[in-house]
Amino acid sequence: MKRDQIRTILSLREGIALAVVIIAIFLPRIMALGHFVSPDENLWLYRSANFYFALGQRDFAATYQREHPGVTVMWAGTAAFLIRYPGYRGSGLGQVEADQFHYYMNNFSEVTPLEILITARLILLIGHVLILTLSYWFARDLVGTTPALIGFLLLAFDPFHIYLTRILHLDGLSSNLILLSLLSFISYQLRERVSSLIVSGAAAGLAWLTKSPSLFMIPITGLLVLWVLWKRLTAPGSERLWRRLWAVAWPVMVWLGIAVLVFVILWPAMWVTPVHAISQVFSQAQKYAERGHFSPVFYNGTVFEDGGIGPSYIMYYLHVFLWRSTPLVILGVLLGILGCLFRIGPFRQQATRYVFFALTMVIVVFYVGLTIGAKKFDRYFLPALVPADVIAGLGWAAFFSWFLELKLNKVLRVISAMGLAAVVLLQLTLPLREYPYYSTYYNPLLGGPRKAMDIMQIGSGEGIEQAARYLNQKSMAEHLHVISWYSHGSFSYFFKGHSRFMGSNSDMSDGAWNRFLTSDYAIIYISQWQRHIPQPILDYVSELTPEYIVRINGLNYVQIYKIR
Repeated sequence: MKRDQIRTILSLREGIALAVVIIAIFLPRIMALGHFVSPDENLWLYRSANFYFALGQRDFAATYQREHPGVTVMWAGTAAFLIRYPGYRGSGLGQVEADQFHYYMNNFSEVTPLEILITARLILLIGHVLILTLSYWFARDLVGTTPALIGFLLLAFDPFHIYLTRILHLDGLSSNLILLSLLSFISYQLRERVSSLIVSGAAAGLAWLTKSPSLFMIPITGLLVLWVLWKRLTAPGSERLWRRLWAVAWPVMVWLGIAVLVFVILWPAMWVTPVHAISQVFSQAQKYAERGHFSPVFYNGTVFEDGGIGPSYIMYYLHVFLWRSTPLVILGVLLGILGCLFRIGPFRQQATRYVFFALTMVIVVFYVGLTIGAKKFDRYFLPALVPADVIAGLGWAAFFSWFLELKLNKVLRVISAMGLAAVVLLQLTLPLREYPYYSTYYNPLLGGPRKAMDIMQIGSGEGIEQAARYLNQKSMAEHLHVISWYSHGSFSYFFKGHSRFMGSNSDMSDGAWNRFLTSDYAIIYISQWQRHIPQPILDYVSELTPEYIVRINGLNYVQIYKIR
């Protein structure tokens, strides 16, 4: 076969692999995109409205909305307003809180919040596809087509990752940007392409704009640079010391410069009040690390009333990894460790071992960094779960490479060649079982959702929309008053009637109690039972029989009680 024919076949194979990755990322995330709303999305929608209004009024200081800082997510929300409701900037509302925003949208807007939210989700989804496609491109160049393809297909069909990359939220976007920044930086180190360095710096800046823990990329990148510096300093030759130092230093300065430039250009608050914006990001991040959540949290059979799970609970994120990862990813990571130790298959290449080291370093840094803080939640660990999927792809590729090297008959060789496809297909069955929520997935090898309820805090708004649709069937549903913990967004975006917020243990005043007793129905969510909030209301409804129950994976996610 001629060289041109071989190149054509290889190009066709790589093109097909790229198309498969794009489709695998896009399809499970686009289906039923508006089926339910997670608890925090209504917050990012109203913050996006404030961001959009601030841009329209050139009130650039007001583009600081939260310390997260969530700027990239608010840009997606702003684009959604421009597409679905551009007239919002002329509403005269100014900078509002969530209650004011939803009151206006429900009573004076021709567009529903859910319609804008779905558009914002779609915009973010397109961004996820582009980011992960670029990441796959760099991974393929570094470790080869087969390991990269398997790793990114495992990631594409990871249920927890699917959930967090199809909602208007921060963690999915920051995690994907961290992966892109890391792989493109390694690509520059090994291939010395300036374009890779530019991509890495831009991705880092976008990650910082999304969520402050993305700043962990600085020490991670620093460790990679120290490795290169050590290699240069110990390399034989007569090159002067300052030249060796400069060869390592200038890419770091370019990377930082691009990241900072992107950070400043895309956040208008940095144009007018940079000191205030930056100080708020760091000071509030410190408070979160010390204080934890604003409401009680559940973990491993204990309710932490102050919302903080301290650094002494070093097993928390190990539990997150075990419960939120899939059996194929966990086994693939173990195979990857063995493959790297014994240099099997793709691990014979130094570039692959270096990629493995860098991805492992991301997991370790985020594990340690997040464990130190008191504010813990499973989705915060996604930046570490994403590289684990890619490592698993390397592990499975190494395993089947070793298997093919054995002296097998043709039948067994064919079966082994089909093994990688079987791994991907088995991974695909997991999100299919959880559709359309995906976040309801917990590792079946550990006992699935029923056992996870004893360890992890369960529930991200799944099933609340089913309660709303049930109540919508009632006669005069538009006149019903229904009280719930997730009143804005998760419930109100689907309910025809009046939605009320259910207070927590700390604010069960006479007014809050009266608001509950004068409601027609109360919705109690699964995580409320776990966290015992609000205890007086739970005690009250425990004497009642629920009128309707939403069950998911054998668990009572939502219970509806008739109050009045």
